[in-house]
Amino acid sequence: MAVRLIDVARAAKVSRSTASNVFANPARVRPKLRERVEEAARELGYAGPDPKGRILRAGKINSIGVVVPGQWGVADTLRSPVFVQFLQGIANACDEAGANIVLLPDAPGSRGIGTALVDGFIFSRLEQVEQLESAHRRRLPFAVVDFNAGPEVNAVLVDARSGAKAAVQHLTSLGHRRFGIVSFLRGVGTAQLLPPATGRDLTNVGIQIDQEKLAGATEALAEAGLNIDDVPIVHAEPWDETAAKLLLDSAPDATAVFSLSAMQAIAVIKEARLRNMNVPDDLSVVGYNDPPEAALCNPPLTTLDSRLKEKGRIAAELVLAGDRWQQHILTPQLVIRHSTAQARSR
Repeated sequence: MAVRLIDVARAAKVSRSTASNVFANPARVRPKLRERVEEAARELGYAGPDPKGRILRAGKINSIGVVVPGQWGVADTLRSPVFVQFLQGIANACDEAGANIVLLPDAPGSRGIGTALVDGFIFSRLEQVEQLESAHRRRLPFAVVDFNAGPEVNAVLVDARSGAKAAVQHLTSLGHRRFGIVSFLRGVGTAQLLPPATGRDLTNVGIQIDQEKLAGATEALAEAGLNIDDVPIVHAEPWDETAAKLLLDSAPDATAVFSLSAMQAIAVIKEARLRNMNVPDDLSVVGYNDPPEAALCNPPLTTLDSRLKEKGRIAAELVLAGDRWQQHILTPQLVIRHSTAQARSR
């Protein structure tokens, strides 16, 4: 039978409250008395109070639940350096507050949000909006990221439209007029080509933030007298190695590529090298988001830094504070490296 705190108190010939204070508030117990209780605990093999009981008494878990995209799950999500950067921002805030992180799946049938032992949640995808009701019912604070869930919900947003527009403007300012685009497949599936077509509908591509990026790219192209309907677009997962090949096959005359995923932009550079194309002399490439891999690839990738760590940190601080709702809108920053250059006629 498991040793209980009352057993330790009896062995040390002290009250249960005194024994409890030795483990929970040792400064309240005289040193000699504390040593007697500790010795009794060692002799009986008592490991200490059940942490679940302490949690119930305190009414606070000291943990934040981060809900990962359901279509990928926890394992695949952790493959993404972009999500890892976001998670590092959350971890920085949690470290400062002495709190923990719990990763929760958003898979169909998952009960994690309704039962997780956490003090609040961070929701990272628009499709999780239905899950907000579970947090509401539990009366726990939460924050949403990259989507607006209403005027009384903590939100951390990024102006993806202006960021993507700045990225494509950078390319058009260098004289590029022939483009290819890698879009985002939010889910599991093979890369898909969206060929050039008049009046092509891009409103169902990806999720809201992806559509904002494409809208920004559309505006920048239009300012240069170009039409996004004339641009081949490949729709792919960020780690789908076939996407870069499909894009360059579909846009053999392109001098510039804009990718909504930094990892796909790096893949385009690698595929261009296999085709004996020089980046940036033959092909300029810009990616969205700025993971560490962007600065380490050859050549270093020009990117839009969407301030992932800051986004995660602010979201965690909003949950930990539990105050009235706030909305933060971050502006992406263009990071010019060596993957872009003046366009050359081909």
